[in-house]
Amino acid sequence: MPSRKTITRRVFIASAVLAGTALALLPQGAKTAIKIDLFKTLEAVQEVLFPRGLAAPSAIEFGATAYLANVSTHSSFLASDLRFLKHGAQELMNEYNNFLTLNPQEQDETLREFVNEHEVGENWVSFVLYFTIEALLSDPIYGGNKNESGWRWLNHKAGLPQPKVPYAQNLKGEVI
Repeated sequence: MPSRKTITRRVFIASAVLAGTALALLPQGAKTAIKIDLFKTLEAVQEVLFPRGLAAPSAIEFGATAYLANVSTHSSFLASDLRFLKHGAQELMNEYNNFLTLNPQEQDETLREFVNEHEVGENWVSFVLYFTIEALLSDPIYGGNKNESGWRWLNHKAGLPQPKVPYAQNLKGEVI
């Protein structure tokens, strides 16, 4: 009898939610196909960097992955940055193919090992942290900082006026 691979309910639900979020945030005609696996890996890493239970909101709570899915499809997002995000995620999953099934403590330990022992590790995790912090502090119109949770955590008052559209517009009103 062939062996069947099973997944936990938690992994299934998280994958389904993430897939739906990523698909909803991808604009029609996006020039780059982005695999859902990349976002599952990024979400897990971001949650290690900003876990639940701290005084700060968690990466999931402030929408770090949704933010990255949103901004990575914009024309201003560098293709080389997207390639580096994909490359690092792929290297992490190649080296630690069970990363997504580990508990949070094991994921933290594995990520520290990846940083210390893998050529791309430190730069890649720093890069993911950069975008995670950007999501925490950005205007919510870009998909991160849900409910202004990052601003509330830091007791920050947003400047006015806040943007009404996510990206700049030219004089004709076209989003650029």
